[in-house]
Amino acid sequence: MTEAQLRDLIREILADLLPGAGPAPALPQHALVLFTGALLGFEEACTSLTRLRADLPLDWIQTGSARRILDQPTIEAIGMTPADKSLVASHDLLIVPTLTVNMVAKVVHGVGDCLASNVIAEFIMSGKPVVVATNAACPDSAGKREWFPRMPSGYQAMLRENLTRLRSFGVHLADASRLDRAVLRQVRGDAPTPGAAPVLDRVVTEATIAGLPDGADVRLAPRAIITDLAREAAARRHITLREGS
Repeated sequence: MTEAQLRDLIREILADLLPGAGPAPALPQHALVLFTGALLGFEEACTSLTRLRADLPLDWIQTGSARRILDQPTIEAIGMTPADKSLVASHDLLIVPTLTVNMVAKVVHGVGDCLASNVIAEFIMSGKPVVVATNAACPDSAGKREWFPRMPSGYQAMLRENLTRLRSFGVHLADASRLDRAVLRQVRGDAPTPGAAPVLDRVVTEATIAGLPDGADVRLAPRAIITDLAREAAARRHITLREGS
């Protein structure tokens, strides 16, 4: 029995045991991975994509800066297929594992002066899911704070505001280490019920908080562990953390 057949069998058994469960939603046929030239979170994102490739066919492209900056053998080792045409029409979902500050600024201000910014904008305008890793673009991520410990508060606020606007477009923000989970939640329809407080992971770090909009009201998993830096980031951005039960 192949792995795919085993998964189908498990789904059928669960459908019989759980009334109304039914078969799991079909995954999209193709996802497009777009690398831009951000180093922060690159290795974690590649690990996430390697896990994801077992569930989802991945095609990929990269910007010129990504080609110069990112380790190409690491990308090639993931086993994705190079995309060469119909980037938006032929793909159901866009993944940006190394999102730069520059690219966020372009997209949120409607600047389409390169292939990457135009591809992201077209996915957004087409209503197709877009999932991005924010490690390099968020001032509250551990890597960003380590690289730029003296970043002015006004500049930090600007970066947060850009990410908040990006999220308002329907773009899903994630930490690079959990990029695969964020993608699968979207393609399987596991998004939270509208109006309900989102539930955070068991371990809440500042990277977790970085993926939330300012002023968010979130519910913690039962017996969740919250790091001190996560609490500080939440307080600074007026994010409410509600204890789970």
